[in-house]
Order: sequence, then structure tokens, then C-alpha cells
Amino acid sequence: MSLLERTGADFALSSFDMAPLKRDYNLEGNEAVREAMLPAFYGYSFDDVLRWNAGGDLMARKELGGVWRGAFRRDFLERHGIAFDESLLMFEDGPFIAECAAHAEKVASTPEVFYNYVPGENGILATCLGTRRHWDYKFAALEARLAIDRRAGGSIGRWCEASHVFSALEMLTLWRKAGLSFGEFRKGLAVYLANSAVADAVRRFPLSPRHPATAAAVLALRRFLV
Repeated sequence: MSLLERTGADFALSSFDMAPLKRDYNLEGNEAVREAMLPAFYGYSFDDVLRWNAGGDLMARKELGGVWRGAFRRDFLERHGIAFDESLLMFEDGPFIAECAAHAEKVASTPEVFYNYVPGENGILATCLGTRRHWDYKFAALEARLAIDRRAGGSIGRWCEASHVFSALEMLTLWRKAGLSFGEFRKGLAVYLANSAVADAVRRFPLSPRHPATAAAVLALRRFLV
């Protein structure tokens, strides 16, 4: 609260015990906020993939999007109509913070640890990964990313293009864990790839001999598009 009051920021983030913030997010101006925070919270971009193809860390700029690591001004949220997307069955924090970053004019951060994160045995990570709920989440997450882009005037989609592809790649193995039949898998994957944003991202995804399994899987997805 004191950080928000002192800086006048639209929202503020802190570190927590398992994941210190990777950078200083004391930022002013919407362009600066977007450039710094959307790569961290919105998804994977082709720039991230190109860095990975060159031998870098794909997750170098990613932050864990727990909403509990932040404080948000109510008038800012109401002014931009920002709320949790109730269609998301899991991991709803990241899209919320990403949409805040898409509209914020000022953000503050502190390296101080204000939260101890203890994953529970009955929590989302323990009970939902690899289940039908996880499969269904892929479709809801796609719609959430696209909706955030639409509400931002179609100006931020480039920061999550690679995420469309990574989700499709994950679906190639997730369906078995989730207990889907092969017919359900084929139908679901076809629906996912029929989305124009997904199809475009699959066609343009940067391939590299450094990651032959990923390249082969993306080429397989491209055959689904024909």
C-alpha cells in the first residue's frame, strides 16, 4: 500500500520466497510497461523462440504470475474493465496481470519478499495438470489471450504468438494423460488449429536444428493445416 501511495502506480508487484522478481518493474508510460511486462506475463513470443534457437533460455524473462504478489488500484481496474476471466479453469492470474500491463501507465515493484508460497496437495498444480481440465484449459487460455489483445486494440498479440504453438504441441501428448479417445483428440486439435491466430503462428513459428523434436512436431502440425 505504501508503495502504491508513494509512487501513484496503477499496480505494484513484490518478490516472494520461491521466485524473486527477475527485474525492476518501476516503470512509467504505457509503452515502457508493455515492453517490459508483457514478455514476462502474457506468453511466449517469436523473439523468445529466436533467443532459444540461438542457445538462450526460453524462460529467461518469464515471471510467475501469482496475483497475490501484487496490489492493484480498484479505480484502475474498474476504468479498464479488468477482472478475472471466469472461463479459465486454472492459471488465471497471469492473464489478469498481463491485461493490467496492457493498460497501465505506471507500475512499481520491490524486491522485498511479502509472501510465502506453499503449494498444497489439493491445489491446482497437484490435481489438475495432465487431466481433462488441463486439456479444456488450453482452449480457454487461447480465447483469453485473444480477448486481451482485442481489448487492447489488437496491439499486443505479438507477445503471445509462440504460446499458441506451444499449447498445440503440448496437446499432442496431453490427450493421453487426460484420458481422451483418439477421436476426441483429433477433433479437439482440429478445432484449436482452425483458429486463424493459431494457424498463422504455426506457419510462422521459427524452426531450428538445435531443437529437432520441436521442429518435427511443428512440421507435423503444419500438415494438419493443409
